[in-house]
Amino acid sequence: MKVFFDTNVHVAAALLGDAAERMLAATAQASWRSLGSEQVLEEVERVLVERLDCSRRFARLTRRRVARRVTLVSPTPSRHQVPADPNDTPILQAAIGASADLLVTNDPHLLSLSPYEGLRILSMSDYYALLQESGLLP
Repeated sequence: MKVFFDTNVHVAAALLGDAAERMLAATAQASWRSLGSEQVLEEVERVLVERLDCSRRFARLTRRRVARRVTLVSPTPSRHQVPADPNDTPILQAAIGASADLLVTNDPHLLSLSPYEGLRILSMSDYYALLQESGLLP
């Protein structure tokens, strides 16, 4: 199983820990591939500093931690678009280009597309429930 994690998952893991952190750990423990992109790494760092007033050091360390956890994939130019928010298009393109099975996000523009050409787009809570149903989380 290949799972592409959007920015908000990594930000939640960095700031809130607990559920988001357990989801990421359970994904790795199941030997499912965790995917991300350079855009996600940049966005994690930017969101932590600019929107959430975290220190630049914390944001850089978080970015490095995310980079170690995921296999980086690049969006490929394609016809795939997110009409409601073009800024989300590279996320969708990267997930599709990497043949991800799941895209985990809390972004409403991406969630509204699910399913998208064989890609299941799940909220963090739905992904958590999937992990529980699979016996990967208590």
